[in-house]
Amino acid sequence: MQVHKSYRIWMTQRSGSTLLCEGLSQTGVAGLPGEHFNLMDAKNLREKYGLETYAELKAEIHRLGTGENGIFGIKHSRHATIYDGWTDELRLLQGLDPSAGDQAVFADLFPNCQHIFLTRRNKIRQAVSWWKAIKDGVWHLKQGENQSFSEDFWEDNYVPDALTHLYKEVMLKECGIQEYFSRYDIQPLTVVYEDMLDDFPATIQRILDYLGIEETPKIVPEKLLARTANAESGKWVQRFRKDIQEGMGQKIW
Repeated sequence: MQVHKSYRIWMTQRSGSTLLCEGLSQTGVAGLPGEHFNLMDAKNLREKYGLETYAELKAEIHRLGTGENGIFGIKHSRHATIYDGWTDELRLLQGLDPSAGDQAVFADLFPNCQHIFLTRRNKIRQAVSWWKAIKDGVWHLKQGENQSFSEDFWEDNYVPDALTHLYKEVMLKECGIQEYFSRYDIQPLTVVYEDMLDDFPATIQRILDYLGIEETPKIVPEKLLARTANAESGKWVQRFRKDIQEGMGQKIW
């Protein structure tokens, strides 16, 4: 697959990246963005794909994320240990100098690359959503689906230390992303989760315009996924809002 345009979606967990990628894929003109760098339980990209050379990895990753029109998309986060791991791996496989910067490492893999920063305004709600998904194992709901839990679930699984950890992780990942943009003078398109939910088709069109894709979408996508938040998780939000400010002289929220 010959790639002539690429884009990277920089995201954090529970920011709507799966919804966004499904919508972009549905258009039929924006590639097939997904977590093509997600190692899961593999040690590196070579083990993940069962391939050994850079040329093989490049071909496979492009195959997974590229549409018929040659546009390639991918989403990933900025977890330093993981990100630096596969950056070092790609640098080694390409035979680049160890001092070669990230942009040099990715120049061949992401030709004519543009960047999308997907963020969520309310980080408290984001941390609660992430922790709830970890505990109940439900990461996505289709439209029309819903969940129900016993009262014990909400009481037994409220762990402020875990929520604080996830809150910090989201904030640090976004700081790392912003530092990366500054270092390489990247001016991304910012997509905000809350705005995306308010008008999903307009968000998709805004991205297509940013990418310079003039082809008419085969489908104008609607939201396929429903919110996993409910009244009970909303109580976690308010409880955590208070707990995280415990000991502060002045309350912020």
